[in-house]
Amino acid sequence: MTAWLDRAAFQPTTLPDDLVKGIALAPCVVAGLIIFKLPALEMLAAALAIGGVAQVAVKWLWPKDASRSSASPFLAALVGVALVGVGAPLAISIEIAVGAVAAELLRARFLPSIRVQAGLLAYAAVALLTRGAQAAYINPTDGRPFGDPIAIWYRFFSPGSAPVDPIRLYVGNVPGPVFATSLLAVAVGVAWLAYSRRVSMVVLVAFLIGALIPPYLGHWDYLFHLDSGPTWFVAALVLSDRKMLPDSWAVRPVLGLVAGFLTLSLRRSGHGIEAAFIVVAAIQTVVALMAIVLMAVNAALERLRRARRLRQREANLRVVKSVPH
Repeated sequence: MTAWLDRAAFQPTTLPDDLVKGIALAPCVVAGLIIFKLPALEMLAAALAIGGVAQVAVKWLWPKDASRSSASPFLAALVGVALVGVGAPLAISIEIAVGAVAAELLRARFLPSIRVQAGLLAYAAVALLTRGAQAAYINPTDGRPFGDPIAIWYRFFSPGSAPVDPIRLYVGNVPGPVFATSLLAVAVGVAWLAYSRRVSMVVLVAFLIGALIPPYLGHWDYLFHLDSGPTWFVAALVLSDRKMLPDSWAVRPVLGLVAGFLTLSLRRSGHGIEAAFIVVAAIQTVVALMAIVLMAVNAALERLRRARRLRQREANLRVVKSVPH
């Protein structure tokens, strides 16, 4: 135990990726439990149970398989449930957790080189299928259903106004996803990831630059729109995760810039904090599909080169056999 603590304090880059990310998510989970109490505990238990069973299954089913090291069903279930509103039925959290685990296991088994957060994709799929049933938020002060700050701003306030105190947004004592409302908790997790060299600051800064454009064009209140725990949860803990990014250094800032711009631009059309989740999920899906297409093209070209070499070899053998001794 002492050796692990020493590594965490002085050599965090040597720790396993899943452990580092789990520590980064811990402040968000603690904040959600403090703010939303019993409903958050029930959702956490569902995510831990489903993800834990899948993690044990990976250990026993793939004991010597390389895909075992790339599978993270536990974190996938936790990330997917973290974005669900507390007012949603518990069945929604269970569906997202099961979908996240299944997608993560399939990815690790058949396409381990694809870099996507299965929990986020499961959330986006359930959100589209249920038409937003997962976005049922409650007011932490009285436990009654209430809209998220962005939806309230769009429906009842002027573009340049800020209907919620920035301090409340920063602490997270507002309606929102169960484990992603607190920007303070997200900042602690990002600081740990940066110390562990697991977060891409280039993508994070590019996301900020892209997110500044819509408020500038629309004359919105910058602090209100950027002081958002859910937005930075997916921007920092998912999109900027080095393990989830393509290898090209030229593509990374473009992804961050596009994601930041689209996330806040959709608020002009009435989309709330879920816009960030859908945008990042869509970007990861597009990047994954492009990677699959490139892999298929490279495999086809390799088959053509191999067939050409075999034909050349057969032709050479025929020439050699035709030469009289």
